[in-house]
Amino acid sequence: MKDFKVKPAYEPVVVCFASDDGYAPYLRVAVYSMLCNRKRERYYDILILHKDISEEHQQKLLALAAEAEGVTIRLLSVAAWSDRLPEEVGYYYTVEAVYRLLLLGDTFSRYQRILYLDCDLIVNGDVSRLYDTEMGEAEIAAVRAEEFRVFSRTKRAVFFDGYPYNVDNYRTDALGMKVPEDYFNSGVLLFDLEKARARLSMEEILRLLNEHEYTYCDQDVLNMLFDGRVLPLDVTWNYMTFIEEHLRSGNENSRQMFRDLGRTEPRIIHYVGSIKPWESERVLGEYYQHYQKNMEEEDEKKILSLQ
Repeated sequence: MKDFKVKPAYEPVVVCFASDDGYAPYLRVAVYSMLCNRKRERYYDILILHKDISEEHQQKLLALAAEAEGVTIRLLSVAAWSDRLPEEVGYYYTVEAVYRLLLLGDTFSRYQRILYLDCDLIVNGDVSRLYDTEMGEAEIAAVRAEEFRVFSRTKRAVFFDGYPYNVDNYRTDALGMKVPEDYFNSGVLLFDLEKARARLSMEEILRLLNEHEYTYCDQDVLNMLFDGRVLPLDVTWNYMTFIEEHLRSGNENSRQMFRDLGRTEPRIIHYVGSIKPWESERVLGEYYQHYQKNMEEEDEKKILSLQ
């Protein structure tokens, strides 16, 4: 595994996802939405990290690139890393989320930057604009975890190695962050891999991942690793649905707390939390339904054309 290095297919916008077989159908909607809004003059190199995506789901994912000029989709197995990664991550995360940490290792040393996206989102804008962000000395660009506004006010307990902290001293005392206000959500991450590799080793990253019990799993680890080296992005690039829920709540305190974050046409909508738009109605779920419906209609047309 150490001798294997993934090479870019061309000079593209490089986007990475991580999924298991259960999430593969929803990942497909996310990828489809991104391709719908891509800049046609750019190339897109899409990497999907997985361990168990079925052949059927793999073929459906690959089919998205079949008629999309300038798009390559590759599925990369991380099975060789299984014994180095946790089997359980708690909360409502899936273990596949930790695969994004592997982007920082030697396997991807031929890439200078990669945009990582979670599966439970839709892309409603051109991600090449995000990918081209000037990062300066920052090693990662991300949107702040704005739910901490509520957690801080309510003094919500967050646990580190089983010990409770409120969300403010969790970041400083437990995670040791010197710039706690930049704590970010890990659903949308733009990595400057060249800068990060010069400072970090995969051994250090995996040690940190496995030596503590975190509330937010590898999101906490990423915040520890990149503390003080973050470029905060506008929330339009990771518009977490709880923001809109607070703005629509009818509670004036909630509206005031999140008023500055409201976006009428967010570029990436992230369906955070345990309830997903493919399971039941969610705020902003109409965006997901729109892309899912269009994708299924295109699938049906292709099937009919072959009959």
